[in-house]
Amino acid sequence: MATRSLPARKKPPAVRKASAAAPVHNESIVVYVHGIGRQPPPDALKLEWDLALFGKDLGARSRMAYWADLVHPAAAPGAKSVRRRRASSPDEIDVSVLLADAGLADPDEDAQDYALALMRGLGVEEAARGAGSVTRKVLPLPGFLRKPISRAFLEAFIVDTAAYFFRDGLRARIRKRLADQLQLPKDQPVTIVAHSHGSIVAYEVLSAMAEDALALDALVTIGSPLGIREVQDFLEPGSLEIPPVVTRWANFADLLDPVALDSGLAGDFPPQLPGASGIHDEVIVNTATRRLAGFNPHSAVGYLAHPNVRRVVAEAMRMDVVGRFVIARDVAERLALDDSVRQPVLIEALEPGYPALGEARERMRDIENAERQALSPSGRAESPPPLRLEDRIAKLAERLRKEIVSDARAAEIDPLRRFVAARLTASELRQIGQSHHDLRVYAVWRSARKAKHTWRSMRPIKADAALTSFGADGRGVTWAVLDTGIQGDHPHFDGVIQAVWDCTLHGPPVSVPPDRSRDRDGHGTHVAGIVTGRRADGAGSQRGVAPATRLVVYKVLKDNGEGEDAWIIKALDHIAEQNEQVTDGLAIHGVNLSLGGPFDNTVYGCGFSPLCAELRRLWSAGVLVVVSSGNEGTMQVSTPDGEADINSVMSIGDPANLEECIAVGSVHADRPHLYGISSFSSRGPTADGRTKPDVVAPGERISSCNAAFRARDPESLYREESGTSMAAPHVSGLLAAFLSVRREFQGRPDQVKRILVDTCTDLGRDRYHQGHGMPNLMQMLLAV
Repeated sequence: MATRSLPARKKPPAVRKASAAAPVHNESIVVYVHGIGRQPPPDALKLEWDLALFGKDLGARSRMAYWADLVHPAAAPGAKSVRRRRASSPDEIDVSVLLADAGLADPDEDAQDYALALMRGLGVEEAARGAGSVTRKVLPLPGFLRKPISRAFLEAFIVDTAAYFFRDGLRARIRKRLADQLQLPKDQPVTIVAHSHGSIVAYEVLSAMAEDALALDALVTIGSPLGIREVQDFLEPGSLEIPPVVTRWANFADLLDPVALDSGLAGDFPPQLPGASGIHDEVIVNTATRRLAGFNPHSAVGYLAHPNVRRVVAEAMRMDVVGRFVIARDVAERLALDDSVRQPVLIEALEPGYPALGEARERMRDIENAERQALSPSGRAESPPPLRLEDRIAKLAERLRKEIVSDARAAEIDPLRRFVAARLTASELRQIGQSHHDLRVYAVWRSARKAKHTWRSMRPIKADAALTSFGADGRGVTWAVLDTGIQGDHPHFDGVIQAVWDCTLHGPPVSVPPDRSRDRDGHGTHVAGIVTGRRADGAGSQRGVAPATRLVVYKVLKDNGEGEDAWIIKALDHIAEQNEQVTDGLAIHGVNLSLGGPFDNTVYGCGFSPLCAELRRLWSAGVLVVVSSGNEGTMQVSTPDGEADINSVMSIGDPANLEECIAVGSVHADRPHLYGISSFSSRGPTADGRTKPDVVAPGERISSCNAAFRARDPESLYREESGTSMAAPHVSGLLAAFLSVRREFQGRPDQVKRILVDTCTDLGRDRYHQGHGMPNLMQMLLAV
């Protein structure tokens, strides 16, 4: 595909209803052409495509060439649903019934011949030519998914294409819908995005245009059937060539998409003009193919939300592909899901004094003045109270319950400090995307899944020597562990657990009496035992790195070891509140997060996810943040000799990619200089080129508390576990021990981190593997 430099992005116009505004002249617009099957109403479908492709409502800059109502009367506003007749057997597709449903005379031999030929081209075996009944053969889908969805694809595709080619006058009427949307000044830049059968319509309309009839920046086809020979036989014009008006054509196909079986169009459609660029074909994985729930390799929204499709369209329209949005890409890609599916999201409220996307500051000030007046007890504008974010959060949560969600209980609306956590359906997300100005919403993020990180140890980090020489036991320091909870009756924690809070339930954190706290997964108990506590029965020397450190435990991962960003942020909000209530020093000095998840650079900057933003605020408020780097240091690949594990770089996950934290990798516990970095330990650099991890610590075969211990069996009190999850609490305990001796550094995380990395022991490994090396508590204490 030919490349060209693009001018600077212009400021988009104010967001308005699609039907209420004219396009801005000389500002690039996009025209959509939808595909097969029944569709939502035009305005709703246009908004869905806007949000999937751009993350925001484009208003006048986008148009929908809508034609579903011409083929499917039920798609027309107010029309009654049409009940489709079925073949007698669920394994049969009755061609004559389908064609009759499409409004074709029965029998229509030409249409029936076409439908049967199309089925053969799609890999469907003819069973009874005379009866017009066929059975499925093989579609390019996994077996367990083929049966429930292949019939729906075939029926919709047969109905729409057969009706288009063989129903009198329908072809012209559908083409006119697109032609009407393209009635633009010759110098009005336009990009066309066509899905499925819509690519047939776009091809024929553009083929009828002169070379200079339209300022077409790009034609983008997704899930197109134009490569199918049976379709090509009926195209107009008969010769297969790139229309002269098309100077750039990008075609995207998923290999499992049954409508785009022939994913390459370049070989079938050569350019007409000498020197013109051909079609750029690209095979991608439709974002709706990666999910079992809502699996649909032909999904328009799944194609539109793909980063490569977004990039091509944004470049053609001279827009910034990483520009500000309202709906994040990983949320938008789920807009096509059925409304029975709710997805966890974080709705970020606009900070007072910050305008909404596309909003003039004058309008922002008017809205904020109205908000202040509403907050005034007298209702008068004189001396209105200051507008606070917490008031806006409360109002947003209230409006979500009353105006947006259909089931407030199922939505689980949970106000946080800067977000409202909720579980929303696709239609509810579309409403937020359309009303984000009035709701005062900055962005909607996915409440991403986070999971625990799992795969002899005081001596390498010199914690034993520091305890003996300096009494560095963590006394007077409180550390928070955000994990799967804690087994509060384990004797190792006698006297050190200050509080336990459950953040996985709807509403504020729930206090759990320590002696009743249970950890059915066991990960959090193992992690906490590395930080603090000691064996109380005198039968051994097992202890935490800083055995006198007080512990505040936040359950942010459920019993299966998985959780959501919203639960972690709820815990961070609570920690911030506890610290704000203390007039001298901090209530909680540090946090340990032996958890993480993948990082998607198409949604947010590296280290700037909602979770990272909250951790950065906590760090700025004086709290040390210790995070495990992840266990993605190896990846499995296929070789001629079978599967093999290889080491991978740039495998640091989220939130370990945050600069304002201490990311911890893993080394061998007994011989770190000999064996070096653990093979499973995630490696840097970060996606934006920074050195991570910051340090490494023992993480292999670490013995710590066993949540499933048996009271009468002392041997069951402890167990071994490996992973960066075990390395991170070594550093948390070390820092707690340091702060208990050097108290003047409490609340000064930047200085503490600098002392930590400057006094590390160099293991002689690559910086992107070992960071600054292995911490040395003795050297830290001696350095200050």
